Amino acid sequence: MAGSSILDSFRQAPWLTRRRLVAYPRLFLAVYFVSAVVWMLRSKGLIDPAGHPIGADFIDPWSASWLTLHGAPSFVYDVARLWSVERTAVADPAVGFAGFHYPPIYLLIILPLALIPYAMSLLAWTVTTFAAYLATMWTIDPERDSLWLAIAFPGALVNLTNGQNGFLTLALLGGGLLTIDRRPILAGVMFGLMSYKPQYGILIPIFLLATRRWRAIASASVTVVILAALSFAIFGAQTWHAFFSSITFTRQVVLEQGGSGFEKLQSAFAAARLWGFSVATAYVVQAAVALIAAIIVIWIWWRTPKFELHAAALATGVLLMTPYMMDYDLVLLALPIAWIALEARRNGFLPYEKALLAFVWLLPLFARSLAGSAKIPIAPLAILLLLADVARRALAPREQFALENAPQNPHLTRGFPVK
Repeated sequence: MAGSSILDSFRQAPWLTRRRLVAYPRLFLAVYFVSAVVWMLRSKGLIDPAGHPIGADFIDPWSASWLTLHGAPSFVYDVARLWSVERTAVADPAVGFAGFHYPPIYLLIILPLALIPYAMSLLAWTVTTFAAYLATMWTIDPERDSLWLAIAFPGALVNLTNGQNGFLTLALLGGGLLTIDRRPILAGVMFGLMSYKPQYGILIPIFLLATRRWRAIASASVTVVILAALSFAIFGAQTWHAFFSSITFTRQVVLEQGGSGFEKLQSAFAAARLWGFSVATAYVVQAAVALIAAIIVIWIWWRTPKFELHAAALATGVLLMTPYMMDYDLVLLALPIAWIALEARRNGFLPYEKALLAFVWLLPLFARSLAGSAKIPIAPLAILLLLADVARRALAPREQFALENAPQNPHLTRGFPVK
């Protein structure tokens, strides 16, 4: 009986009421605020209590911008030169090295960063990209309570505290999906701009070809060509040569040897390496997961005409395709969570779906620490379960949907049409 009761609590999730969905994000934000105040009081200048620069991962694009503005774009891929600028940026000779692992296309985006001092630049970058993130989430679901969930999303916090570019990636991917049907050329431009972070573009051309989005394909292709040509013309062939030479370092040291820690990497590849499997075996595991994800995503697009499921599937699938996925990139999970929740509010939640969405919403808060302390890399499995949930929703006839939330949790569906 006890086991059945526990299963029922996850199946129906009666504890996930609308009132709690309103209250908990604000509680999370209050905790974030108090933690930020304590953290700033303990920080020394631009160095946090752990000895890292504030917005630790922002230091490499800012330093890359500085080198480029001073006429040395190829030096962004030189460890000694980049590290020297990074230490100067925060006036600390002991600061650790943060590598620049992006193609020269990214230099076109970050070029203005070093026009102002590091701290001001970090603030401007954070405000601008966070605004793009919120605008995308608001466009998906213009509900005030949903916006609070987006603001308090732990994935957003992880990205924000690292000074990373996950908000930008999310805005481009989300924007491309939101405009794919009405304005395919604009969608293609957004997908093309994602070439600054090419590991998240692996699935997009497969999806565009499989769904015969010819105008979007042409637009994305032209965008990538223009960006590559511009970066080649502005920064020179030497910079591109330096980038290609740096790929070996990134692959061997950062990815295969886990230079940043396998607990920070959240891919299937990293999970296999964390458990002690060889590099070759880890690549096989990653390839298998990527193939399964690609097949499921394409099947969902063929199976159902529902846009929310199309978008949720692709946004989830891109995270499963790459071996190089860091914990701050889990902010992209905000997209499928929002689209699945939107579809579920309209047509009812499937069994265990609300519990799964709550778990994935919390995932960025503990994924890295769980992998580091207990050697449990939960992120790849959680993302696969999320994709499986989208497939289940695409497969299930409407009469099989479990509209259990209406009688048990009237607060949850208040104001939303449930058919």
